[in-house]
Amino acid sequence: MLTRSIGICATLLSMPLLSLAQSTEVVVPRYYIGLSASTNSYQRRSRELDNSTVPPLQLTLGYQLRPRWAVQVSASYSHSPGFVKSALYDINENYVGEYSNAYRNTALTVTALGRYTLTRDLSHRFQLDALGGFTLDHATHQQEGYLPDAVTGEQRSFAGSSKTDNTALSVGPSFRYRLFSGLEAVGEGTVNMDLRALRVVTTSGAIGLRYRFGR
Repeated sequence: MLTRSIGICATLLSMPLLSLAQSTEVVVPRYYIGLSASTNSYQRRSRELDNSTVPPLQLTLGYQLRPRWAVQVSASYSHSPGFVKSALYDINENYVGEYSNAYRNTALTVTALGRYTLTRDLSHRFQLDALGGFTLDHATHQQEGYLPDAVTGEQRSFAGSSKTDNTALSVGPSFRYRLFSGLEAVGEGTVNMDLRALRVVTTSGAIGLRYRFGR
């Protein structure tokens, strides 16, 4: 009787192991790396003063957990140095002196997202994904220059700096189109809700190429 019970227990315990062995053939983890042109509110704001038109590049590293599930981390950086110089006049249009200001704006965006594939057939070239995760923005402003005294006209130096950090909840869609084995064209867009004030909503987007490797 004891031997029979041990045999039944052994059979029951072995069944999950057999199913796991079969499922490992379906789950194929893969790495991917991507490079995209990107934009968001902080990146746009950092380039307003010098009217930059070239969007920053975004680097993405990802890992395919299961056929439909993946996680990825993206980072983009932009900086916009500039210089302003002008003559200043008082209310009577008398020349006071020269004003100069050298400034530098920077913006770093890091996004950690989970990705779930919505397309039913994973073998199709076109795939639609749902994205969800968090976005961290770090922006800085630095300036230094000279400003004439309104009374004496003497040049006085000034300098200043500021920084802003913000964390947001990010959700949105993504599409992928397989160009050929390993290489995909990718587009992503997210709505970002400020965790300190959920009514503050911004948008971001990226479009570029992604390459998959490893099995």
